[in-house]
Amino acid sequence: MLPLIGALPWWLHRRFEGPWVWHNNFWQWLGLWLIANGVGLAGWCVNLFNVAGQGTPAPFDPPTQFVASGPYRYVRNPMMLGMFLILGGEVALYQSRAVWIYTLVLMAGAYSFVRFWEEPELERRFGEAYREYKRRVPRWIPRPPRR
Repeated sequence: MLPLIGALPWWLHRRFEGPWVWHNNFWQWLGLWLIANGVGLAGWCVNLFNVAGQGTPAPFDPPTQFVASGPYRYVRNPMMLGMFLILGGEVALYQSRAVWIYTLVLMAGAYSFVRFWEEPELERRFGEAYREYKRRVPRWIPRPPRR
């Protein structure tokens, strides 16, 4: 996943818009803030998968326990949300149209993956517990959980 959200955006900017330059402006500082928060959120999720889920985010070693704690209490896909924060941060940091278009394409792919493969797979693995979780917790936009 790291090449998709680290190296490839840098390469796209460099290839289509030239070398990156630090301008010390609001957008670049916002980009750094978004990247830091995205890395923190994704790291928190990976740790939860390891500790509470007894597995990893990798499809070949998925969690064996259903994880609905930490950021998963507020949104069903916080790891992807972290990835989107990182990519949005790169858009702002590089101030790049190429990275913006790439981010939109990746978001569309992520939506399709989650909607048509991941969610049905989680329903199959965790049954009613996951279906109830889907009813209570939004897919992408975080909100406080319902009581």
